[in-house]
Amino acid sequence: MKCTQTKELLTDRNDIKIITYPHDINNWSEEQLKEAKTNDVFEDLLKTAPILWVHGEKQIGYLRIRKWLQDNK
Repeated sequence: MKCTQTKELLTDRNDIKIITYPHDINNWSEEQLKEAKTNDVFEDLLKTAPILWVHGEKQIGYLRIRKWLQDNK
């Protein structure tokens, strides 16, 4: 639910790429695992989603992402 709400907040943001991983980590591809680890969100995604990763900074959770978007229009 929160991931869907977050995607709706980002629909008009062409500067942000939305990447969706399967809920079950066992269904992640090797590329998805590598990407999550490279961008330092792997451990976070094991616990929760959504995560907004912009220029090396993470915003974790719908409310923090919504606040970040309000502050960075």
